[in-house]
Amino acid sequence: MVDLGAQPFIASCALKAMGYDVTAADVEPEPYMPIAERCGVKVVKRDLERERLDIRGADCAVFTEVIEHLHYYFVPHVLSEINMSLKPGGYLILTTPNIASLFRRLRLILGKQPIYRYHVREYTMPEVMAMLEEAGFKPVEFYYSAVNDLTYVDAEPEDYKRLRGYADLLKLAIKKPTKLNLLRAAAYPLVKLIPSLRMLIVAISQKYREPAPTATEKWG
Repeated sequence: MVDLGAQPFIASCALKAMGYDVTAADVEPEPYMPIAERCGVKVVKRDLERERLDIRGADCAVFTEVIEHLHYYFVPHVLSEINMSLKPGGYLILTTPNIASLFRRLRLILGKQPIYRYHVREYTMPEVMAMLEEAGFKPVEFYYSAVNDLTYVDAEPEDYKRLRGYADLLKLAIKKPTKLNLLRAAAYPLVKLIPSLRMLIVAISQKYREPAPTATEKWG
């Protein structure tokens, strides 16, 4: 397994505990190296936008909540490098926020920037599918997940553990009626009914060809 943009290495450690041989790559791994070392996870320092990944023969790459932090000009390079890190038939698991989600749309209607302040670019499902196809991947399963719509709430740690469904979300909104909790409880039935309004895109794809060379232009 290759875990990309991996710090603080929590997912890497979980995969290692499940029995996988994990290599984690990150642009700034140093602050969290003790976590990776404690779990026995191999770490490589890589700037995904500007360097070669130089990993080969992996069965699966995990690329969760990273692509939105990259400049979109470099995304084709990054996806090509991920492709080359995988063996033929290898899998890529990618997740990213859905720019067309209900709350992103509402923010735009209200004249507010819909993109989270630490993100460079957010995508729609068709955009993600097109980028993966261009990088040599074929779709296995693409869907909108409601996990963030259920768990992105104002709650204490013990209350988070109890969130299993809409009934638990309603109980939380009654117990702690903050603006965020009330909005989540009101919106959840709608996002369950209309999947494209959910907050998270999940894209599971499979390598079916090597990435095609792409021409790039430089400005300045």
